[in-house]
Amino acid sequence: MSATPEAAKDLVQSILNSIPIGIYVIDRELNIYWANERLLRWIKGKKISYTENKNCYAVIFGNKAPCEDCPAIKAFESGASEYAEMRRIFMGKGAYYLTTSTPLKEETVDSGPLVIVTVQDITAHKRAEDELRRLNDFNRVIIENAPVAIFTIDKSGKFTSVNPALAALSGLGSEAEEKLVGFNWLKNPYTVRCGLAEHIKKGLQGEPFELQDFPFVTYRGDTGQYIHFRGIPLKGKSDTVEMLLCIIEDNTEKVKAKIQSIQDAKMSVIGRLMTGVAHELNNPLATIAANSELACELFQGFKEGIVNESDVTELREYLDVIQEQAFRCKNIIKDMIDLTKKKGFEVQEIDLNACLNDLIKLINFKKLNIHFVKEIAPDLPHIKGDVNATKQSLMNILQNAVDAVGEREVKVIQLKVFPSDNKVIVAVEDNGVGIHEGLVDKIFEPFFSTKDSGKGVGLGLTLCYEFLNKMGGKIEVASTLGRGSTFKVIFPVYRKEDYGN
Repeated sequence: MSATPEAAKDLVQSILNSIPIGIYVIDRELNIYWANERLLRWIKGKKISYTENKNCYAVIFGNKAPCEDCPAIKAFESGASEYAEMRRIFMGKGAYYLTTSTPLKEETVDSGPLVIVTVQDITAHKRAEDELRRLNDFNRVIIENAPVAIFTIDKSGKFTSVNPALAALSGLGSEAEEKLVGFNWLKNPYTVRCGLAEHIKKGLQGEPFELQDFPFVTYRGDTGQYIHFRGIPLKGKSDTVEMLLCIIEDNTEKVKAKIQSIQDAKMSVIGRLMTGVAHELNNPLATIAANSELACELFQGFKEGIVNESDVTELREYLDVIQEQAFRCKNIIKDMIDLTKKKGFEVQEIDLNACLNDLIKLINFKKLNIHFVKEIAPDLPHIKGDVNATKQSLMNILQNAVDAVGEREVKVIQLKVFPSDNKVIVAVEDNGVGIHEGLVDKIFEPFFSTKDSGKGVGLGLTLCYEFLNKMGGKIEVASTLGRGSTFKVIFPVYRKEDYGN
């Protein structure tokens, strides 16, 4: 059974009133002919009839004249649907509406055709859009003025954006964006050569990374540049990586200064050990001199023709001693040269027992009136580390203990070495002046020193900390002011399986 025209009209009106947007009909004079309930609520529930001659621009938008770029006027002229965004001040705040005006081809009034207008409140959308725009502008200002290079690369490794700091860092200047955007960094041979390409690939797979003081090779093939590189994967809605955000800071000058500081600290340590080394050389040289004199006396007898078998045997013994002591001097000098010249860092198997014995010989504890106690566990396992860094770290700690007991009447230093859970612990304990508890946490900071001026640059323990960290070890300290300190150096045990042997 079909609905009556009256019922159909009521149904249509009910539908129009239920739609959550304002709907109204106007004539050529922009007078409101009909409005749905949503629009009536917007205009404070006023009843509107065609005879009241209520203009839409006055009733709805509070204007004294038709709205600029009015879509209804355009619709009357074009005979097609027209669109526009309108703004209205409501309760002291700007409100935004999307209006659509569509001519009614059949419905007319005495004054002519009508246009149906829909008004949708898009204030929340516009405010969110404006906020997003302001945020984007703010972020753009930050990125453009950032003192570090910031750029993005897509999943294929191509640059998609660059900032001025990258232009300066790359040396491309104003041509940076033109030359870099679209350039595939993963296929750059210099990026591959220095190993950065592998890190970028992992970043594009979703693994963030940070490279401190990374030795970088420029697109020109230049070396000697160091960077702090951070790669941050940017994921989309599907939780897949869309691109990689890269932040680069040029650390070249800082790294060079750090290298120079380390070298200066090495030379400072070497200088302080010269007295001990001179004493160590003095003993074998004195032995060489004495045996040389005895050998010369025997040669005088040979010259006079007085030769017997016992004299030849004695001469051979003198020469053997001279040779042995000469090699001893050579090894001492070689160790000193290694400490000053070696720059690389090579992790290998180290005989810690032999290493400690070599170092102890360089310090004349007896001459310094220090009671030195050595307790090294038998069958001590070999450790993993860099030989030079290990020697320098242990020498720094031993020399610090010597300095700490310098003013004591009774000077005691104890060295204890023992294995523990795949580690080897070297403990150096002294009865020196100790360290104030408030300063213990600072002793590993660069250029911090508790010693009197002129007795150190404050880098010895800093170097120990860095060297041990590189070797997979660590250093701990316990100290009581006025009673002494104990430094524990913990080395990882060398295991052949770690090296595929």
